[in-house]
Amino acid sequence: MKPFLRRKTLNAGLDITPLMDIVFQLLLFFILTSAFLEPGLPLELPNSPRENERTEPDMVVSIDTDGGIFINDAPATLEAVEAAASALAREKPGAGVILRGDERVRYGGFFEVLDIIRNAGITTISLAYENQES
Repeated sequence: MKPFLRRKTLNAGLDITPLMDIVFQLLLFFILTSAFLEPGLPLELPNSPRENERTEPDMVVSIDTDGGIFINDAPATLEAVEAAASALAREKPGAGVILRGDERVRYGGFFEVLDIIRNAGITTISLAYENQES
């Protein structure tokens, strides 16, 4: 009698566990890096020799070269800035606002927005600038 011979079957399946690990790590990487990005309006900020002190703002108001106003990257008007600043001052006393203005923006327009924010009751206003390279 001959011994009983078994046929060997090939496993044709694909193990996707390592692939899922890599996809999960890539997803985590992009989620974490996007969380640390700053508002994306391309402005040329004025230079200053002082070191930049980082604070987390409650609101970011930007003014581009054409005098366009943006609240947290969303287009806005002077009235919208006043309403948003007043609401922020009521909801969170001591709230901080960062005011970003392109270096070519009209001087009067920049201070008009600054006055509106101050008159709304916000006392912590930071002006954004770029550090000068030594």
